[in-house]
Amino acid sequence: MGKNLKDTFRNTRWIAYPLKGRRVNQTVAEAIAQQLAPNAEVIPVQVPPQLPTNGTLTVSIADEGFFRFSRQLLVSSPTKMWSRFRLNQDGSGSLVASHPHFLYPLFCKIKDDWLDQNTSEFARGKSLKPTFFWLRNFADFPNDCFVGSCRKARHFDREDFVRQLARQGFSHLPINGLGVDRAFESGPPGDVYSWFYDYSPDLDQFVDSKLIRGYYPPRYLKANLRFLKENAKLAIKYGLIPGLHINSPRSMPEEFWRRYGFLRGARVDHPRESFRPRYTLTLTHPVVQSHYRELIHKIMREIPEIGFIHLWSNDSGAGFEFVTSLYAGRNGGPYLIREWKREDEIARKAAENALNYFYLIHDEAKKVNPGFRFILDLSSFHAEKKYIIPGLRDGMDIGSFGAAEAALDQKEKSLFQNTGALHHIKLDLTNNNVLGVPYPWLVYERLSRAVSEGKRWVLANTSPRSLAPYDINGEVLRAFQFDVKISIDKTIRRIADRWVGSRYVGALMDIWKLSDSAVRHYPSGIPYSTFAFPWFRLWVRPFVPNIDAIPEKDRAYYEKFLIATFNNPTRIDLNNDMLWNFLTVKEAGQKKNTIDRSVLPPLRNAVRKTSKLLPLLESKSKARDVFYDLHLRMRAVLCYCGTMRNVVAWIESVHGYLKSKSAAEKRKYRCAARDMVLNELGNARALLALWEESAIEFMPVSTTGETPHIYGENFGALLKKKIDLMEKHIDDEPSIDPNYMWRIPGSTTSA
Repeated sequence: MGKNLKDTFRNTRWIAYPLKGRRVNQTVAEAIAQQLAPNAEVIPVQVPPQLPTNGTLTVSIADEGFFRFSRQLLVSSPTKMWSRFRLNQDGSGSLVASHPHFLYPLFCKIKDDWLDQNTSEFARGKSLKPTFFWLRNFADFPNDCFVGSCRKARHFDREDFVRQLARQGFSHLPINGLGVDRAFESGPPGDVYSWFYDYSPDLDQFVDSKLIRGYYPPRYLKANLRFLKENAKLAIKYGLIPGLHINSPRSMPEEFWRRYGFLRGARVDHPRESFRPRYTLTLTHPVVQSHYRELIHKIMREIPEIGFIHLWSNDSGAGFEFVTSLYAGRNGGPYLIREWKREDEIARKAAENALNYFYLIHDEAKKVNPGFRFILDLSSFHAEKKYIIPGLRDGMDIGSFGAAEAALDQKEKSLFQNTGALHHIKLDLTNNNVLGVPYPWLVYERLSRAVSEGKRWVLANTSPRSLAPYDINGEVLRAFQFDVKISIDKTIRRIADRWVGSRYVGALMDIWKLSDSAVRHYPSGIPYSTFAFPWFRLWVRPFVPNIDAIPEKDRAYYEKFLIATFNNPTRIDLNNDMLWNFLTVKEAGQKKNTIDRSVLPPLRNAVRKTSKLLPLLESKSKARDVFYDLHLRMRAVLCYCGTMRNVVAWIESVHGYLKSKSAAEKRKYRCAARDMVLNELGNARALLALWEESAIEFMPVSTTGETPHIYGENFGALLKKKIDLMEKHIDDEPSIDPNYMWRIPGSTTSA
């Protein structure tokens, strides 16, 4: 029997990479020397290699001319991607990839999956091909849920996260994020809209132009640009294509308008969340167009490797003039269209205006990087998309957070197909609020469905392994990215065996199945289930029949970070936000029953199983580490689902009581309200015990203090306040002030 790869790598004497090649070549060459080939020396060389053949391993990208290929292999395109590994018994061979982002995953495949295989299997080479041609995470760096939580989380390792994405087969990485704790945007007292500005920052948060020079502090821009360039450097180090996810065009500082009021464009803030209107620049003005050209030119000059911009608009302080989805209604500056025009004509002009901005960004960036792509999220252009789609140029795509394509009618789909543009879709592959929740079979189903529907350009979230080291969902994504034909059960079993050994494989898979079952049965349509969960402080605010009965001073501990103005009914009504009513009493009751019946039981079973298993495991074994980590995460997701259960239980009982016509009905719902409080009290106590005991990061915890997007290290103290208030107000009569929105600051009653 011949040697395996692990032994053969000892024969490798030189690891050569092209001196003027991509940065990832050096990364992989050094990683091989450090982790696989202990006797090898890493040497950057000219092309062709000027080293002896025996014992020389080369690392390169196909178009660098470092290795001989057939003409067919040298052809690369957005859909023709590959990487190839060859190794001979003397330690010579090659690692080569068609694209930089596919080289590091090849190294990881060798290190993690192939080392025990016989070297003879690799003498002629073995190849990898990606399932998804474009794979990147959501939003800005390093978000999965539109907010900057992980970036500020304790124990989060930025480089390890980039390394992890490369290992899992990601191709692209949004690199923009604030390099400071808070966005520059502010507002008058009580205004909460500034809190929407600390994610997906626009171009003007990194560089200035002649038009806006002096309106953002130089230190602020410098810190943000430094963070941007550091992230780009990390992306390039591991072969990923850096890009931007921006909310654009975003509003300008209030001071700017005192001088340039005639450049006002659309009002973009949500009137129910702000006390001061926010305006973007009017994109039709030549001075504004020059401003954006200067911004994109400066950013591309700083980081010419930027390969894409994904634009999300008409939300979070951004918007286009006269589009239907502006929160304040269609509006804009004086240059685009006269008043009193027909709806369709306004939609056409709004679309043309937006397209001109897209062209400006796209064309200016392509001057520096010919492979640059512009991605437009269509979700914000309801009436305008029929005019936008035909205007897409080569290198311009559409993306969505799940709703855009479904909203296209047949004619619009036909128009899109004729453009040659790509459609980027979103796949939810992890829980945003409890890190590392396992549901590997559901992940596989979502990935398989995307492929069956022809979707190969994907946005996917993944838990940072520095916070969730045993994330099976991410491992399934990695396996699927390299082999669309995987057997999911065999894949999961293989990973489980690697983590806990054959003795405990069955137990680990059983617990994963319980968690998977709970996640797939979690009802859709429950408010605050995703990124809004921390915004509305659900884990620390008291669930009582009459929130308004708690004095304002006693609620201040959580309301100061609640994304809601002082008169937003969501402060006292879990079924309302900015005049939106989420569920009927019947719908809330149905969702509560589904959670009680199909979500909480498997989670409780998973916790019981891990509790029984932990005492049987050796104290310092990897198996115990895995099961202990899983035990705490199962307790955390049980608390999360318990709280969400009580959100709908609150809606059912409180609103049911208020709508009741008879005394019997009122008694029924008042008892239900008391049961809800008792249930959430038990849930909060369990969460507090978990917080005080846990040695893992089951949720992001800020190193710089609590914000609306992330809890801080005072989380336990806040839970104790919640418990105390709930105990005091458990028997209050259910009540919601119907006139809450008419209150004035400092008043406890309606005006």
